[in-house]
This record gives sequence, C-alpha cells and structure tokens, in this order.
Amino acid sequence: MSRSDVNQVAVGDDAPAPPPPYTPLPPTPREPLDCWACAVLITAHNLLVGAANLLIFLILCGGALAPSAAMLLYGFLCHPQFRRPKETLCSPLLTPVACTALLVFGVILLLPFLILGLAAYARLAHALKLGSCFLPYSRAVYQGRQRGAKERQQESKSWV
Repeated sequence: MSRSDVNQVAVGDDAPAPPPPYTPLPPTPREPLDCWACAVLITAHNLLVGAANLLIFLILCGGALAPSAAMLLYGFLCHPQFRRPKETLCSPLLTPVACTALLVFGVILLLPFLILGLAAYARLAHALKLGSCFLPYSRAVYQGRQRGAKERQQESKSWV
C-alpha cells in the first residue's frame, strides 16, 4: 500500500466523525456594512484597551522611577554649575559634593528601578489577563455562533 493510499484510507469518507461537541461549525460571514461597523467597534475597543494598558504601565513604571527622578532633579537643581543664585529648593546641606552624589546614585539606580516597574507591570498584566482583552478582527468578518442553554450543558460533558 503506498503513502497516498494510507492517507486516503485515514481521511476517507469511512472515517468516523467526532462526537457532537467537537464537530466544528463553519463560520458565517457578516454582511459588508455589518462587517465594517464591527471592525470600527473592534478597533475602538482595542484602542481603549491599549490606552488602559499604557496608563497602567506609566503609573507603575513612573512610580518605580520616582525616587531616581527625584535624586536627579535635586542633583541638577542644587548643583552650583546648574542652579541660579537665589534657588529656594536647596538646603545648605546640599553641597556640591552631595549634589554630585545625588546625580551619580540617580543615574545608577535608574535601571534597577525601571526593571522593578516592568516586573510590576508584567505581574499585574498576567494576573488581570490584560492581553486577552484585545479582540481579534476575525470577529468583525465572521458572526459568532449563539449558544443556547442546552448547548452549554452539553459542552460541560466530556466524551471518553
């Protein structure tokens, strides 16, 4: 028996059909105007989800980078080479050596604080499943099948 004969026997019409819950139904395409409207709505939804993700990312990374940014800000504002003579933010404790130390530690701590912010965002995004909030555009082209209560009960059963 050749390979093509084996393939025809395995995939032929005599092969048993899978049980009902596993039988795939062909998708039904939407009307053109309905498809266009769904595409616009899905695009708007995905943009809102992306904006919410960006806002969460900025809040977490910005909060993690705040100490380093404060060190850099005070280091630049109070250093004698950068400050104006009548600066009210700087205390007498911030000597030029202290300002240089603030600048050095601020730069050194940027990367670890950024990694902490990214790790916090990744953990929150995984816990909230933020990646699954995006909708695929195939939902705009094809209609989803409406499931009744009887079909939902059948889905909970498993075929052994």
